[in-house]
Amino acid sequence: MKKAIFYLLVCALLPAAASADEGMWLVSTFQNMIYPQMKKEGLKLKPGEIYNEESPALCNAIVAVDGGMGTGSVISDKGLVITNHHVAYGDIHSLSTPAKNYLEEGFWALEQKDELPLKGKTVTFLRKVADVTDEALAIRDSLEKANSLGIFGTRKVYGILERKYGGDTPFEVECASMWKGKKYLLFYYETYKDVRLVGAPPVKIGAFGGEQDNWGWPQHKGDFALYRVYGDAKGRPAAYSENNVPITPRKVLNVSTSGIHDGDYAMVIGFPGRTNRYMSSQAVREKEHVTNPVVIKARRDRLDIMLRHMEADPDVRLMYSDKYFNISNYADYAKWENICLRRYDVIGIRAAEEARLAAWIDADPARRAEYGDLLANLKKGYEARAEAVREKCYYQETWIRPSDVMMTANRLGTLVDRMLRDSIATVKDGDKDFAGVKSNTRRMMKDFDPATDKEVLTQMVQSFTDNVPREMWGDRLPQLYDRFEGNVPALIDYAFENTCCTSYEKLCAWFAEPRSAEDILSDPMAAMANSVSSRCFAENLKQAEGASGIDTDAEELRYAHAIYEMRESEGVPQYPDANSTMRLTYGTVGPVSPKDAVHYDSRSTIDGYLEKYNPDDYEFRVDERMFSLIRNKDWGRWGENGQLYVNFLTNNDITGGNSGSPVLNARGDVIGLAFDGTRESMSGDIYFHPTNFKTVCVDIRFVLWIMDKYAGAGKLIDEMRLVK
Repeated sequence: MKKAIFYLLVCALLPAAASADEGMWLVSTFQNMIYPQMKKEGLKLKPGEIYNEESPALCNAIVAVDGGMGTGSVISDKGLVITNHHVAYGDIHSLSTPAKNYLEEGFWALEQKDELPLKGKTVTFLRKVADVTDEALAIRDSLEKANSLGIFGTRKVYGILERKYGGDTPFEVECASMWKGKKYLLFYYETYKDVRLVGAPPVKIGAFGGEQDNWGWPQHKGDFALYRVYGDAKGRPAAYSENNVPITPRKVLNVSTSGIHDGDYAMVIGFPGRTNRYMSSQAVREKEHVTNPVVIKARRDRLDIMLRHMEADPDVRLMYSDKYFNISNYADYAKWENICLRRYDVIGIRAAEEARLAAWIDADPARRAEYGDLLANLKKGYEARAEAVREKCYYQETWIRPSDVMMTANRLGTLVDRMLRDSIATVKDGDKDFAGVKSNTRRMMKDFDPATDKEVLTQMVQSFTDNVPREMWGDRLPQLYDRFEGNVPALIDYAFENTCCTSYEKLCAWFAEPRSAEDILSDPMAAMANSVSSRCFAENLKQAEGASGIDTDAEELRYAHAIYEMRESEGVPQYPDANSTMRLTYGTVGPVSPKDAVHYDSRSTIDGYLEKYNPDDYEFRVDERMFSLIRNKDWGRWGENGQLYVNFLTNNDITGGNSGSPVLNARGDVIGLAFDGTRESMSGDIYFHPTNFKTVCVDIRFVLWIMDKYAGAGKLIDEMRLVK
């Protein structure tokens, strides 16, 4: 059995969490195979100290940030939560102004009165898990018999169970399936909505190396930030109020100052977002050859334009930094994912397993009846839909997402559709039908530069018209395109000059008078947006699959079930795909040799700041305070043998949503925070490479050093439970 790759359902750690045969098999697998391996790697905890619904356990200190966009952990009995700087990036950005630029300067609240409230911010604790597989399957069967399952059948099953069990509990209840419907679990959550920013280093520390180091190694990021969770006087979730108080957590994690070394046990608990490790070879081929190339090219084009404008104007940098960060993160991921899929021959690996699957199916008449046509159907379906999928991806990447002006125009297009559908003669500012367009535009235009947006839109429309067939453009875009003889820059110049969508003020002024649907569509940007319809691309894909007679998504579901059943028959331990529910992964600290003649140590040091320093490169700046501390080797109590360690590698198995997850030692103490994977790990959502997959973590001692020596925030450290 391979180590370190198991996303364990934390609820499977205790027999009480499972009742059905499937659940007991999970528990048996954990107790007989996985837990002994964890003990062998060095774990010193009992299962009940990791997950427990009756008494405090590690899982009680782990939180989902913003519903699973990241993970955090509780590190003080005053509700202090630590996560990654990049998880908090949007919050820091939203609070920043040119006068108080917390992204550039950092932020530290040494008194609770100075902590900054965050509108809409949430942290969520998992309180209980229940196995409802038998009941869910019975509901699904009854819906199928009534012919009312439909395309949203899984959501219908979830809804029935959530309504049934959510009425008599103070918790939020969410249902989730594992192994594509083989198992159903109810998760009981408690969500706190008064969350305040406590501390964050400046971006030159929190994101040192920026995009250039992203997904790389060695890295030298101080990727952390601090929040505090508040509740009412009784510690219950409550909306923001000055009268709220810091919560008293059920469990607080100890923070280890003893450091880490090669071979040390490392465990991560968090809320990983999505993996697709039951994906067929045909689905992998589509991702590698059809969608990822479109994503990589379109996002790289956007990033290059944005970066040029950001480097020319600090105000534009502040406006676009959050957007740039989010786009670049996935653009780089898609690029390196494709490199890894090719290098590791993931299509070949899946095809080899499918050859075994074919033999397994053929060995049994019942399996032949159920799955005999599966692999042929998958091949036929994916081949038939390839071009339609590519065109839809171009629409998603170049038309509906890139430009704020086009986003406003798209909202006007939706408004026109509603007016025509509901026989609304006119709309003006102040009408409820216009309220959504107005409020969204006001919020969006807070961080908007017309020159940047215009250049991005020009490039994206050029890419769209170059790659999407004209018959998919609708009625009005072809007219405008022909009017300017295919000169897209001239078309966008005209549209920008003659639209109401380039500012909140222009939009409100234009709608000061009642506007009919025809009036709205006289706006060239609104006309373009209304011309190109998502329905057209959805219908195009539906027709492509209809012509083949194959429902590819349904076949992928059958494929996942078949693979699961084959592995189960072989006694192979299986973990379900990540789906933003709590998971655990275990492994060790260690180095990596990612390619021929290259070897990397497992730890990076503060020396990297001086080696990479470049005053002419925004991503590699080092300020005078940092310089002074490094040159004086002022490590305080956070160094080790005269050195200060910054980041380290483990072979834990993580994905998006795990960002900010605590990295725990054999006793369950925090030794770091997971924040990245190496470039050689970028196949991970589909395929876990047994030796090259590495998680990049920030050493908790470096975090404490930044707080203590750089920020002078020792008062926050005093809240923590430091252990050797």
